[in-house]
Amino acid sequence: MATTIQPIVPQIPADQLANALARYREGFDPTLIELPEAAVFPHLIAAQPSTARKARVTGVLLGRPAPRFVKRGRSVRYRLSDVLAWLAAADSHGSTAAVAAAGQ
Repeated sequence: MATTIQPIVPQIPADQLANALARYREGFDPTLIELPEAAVFPHLIAAQPSTARKARVTGVLLGRPAPRFVKRGRSVRYRLSDVLAWLAAADSHGSTAAVAAAGQ
């Protein structure tokens, strides 16, 4: 019986993110799940990839310390655990009046 070779179809960033989140919900350790930059920016963190590149140089993203990243050769990857921790560390407010009262 002849075998057919399936072409490798690269996943788009949204698909990579969906697969990573599905694995996370299934119980995979988020420190072992790595995402490419295009899946994180702007899909999880509301910033453009160019802003993310600048943040890796300056260490600051959106006014606070940038999320940690991993270099794999020339590729930049983000561990899901680091992205989730960065998102969880953000200040949350109930209203714009609360932000003004806090002096931010």
